[in-house]
Amino acid sequence: MHITLNINLLVIFTLIGGLIVLFWPKLFERLKPLRYIIGIGLLVFGLMNLFGIHIEIVN
Repeated sequence: MHITLNINLLVIFTLIGGLIVLFWPKLFERLKPLRYIIGIGLLVFGLMNLFGIHIEIVN
């Protein structure tokens, strides 16, 4: 598997957005598990895009 670093605005915004959603204390106060799921999901997708790992969608 060949991994290359691909840093663009989408990667930066996804990683920063994931950190903001994960660590913003007043965001989704009643739905704290949803905040963690969204934050971790954004971080995972940002890291996957950073390293060039793409999910192939098969129809």
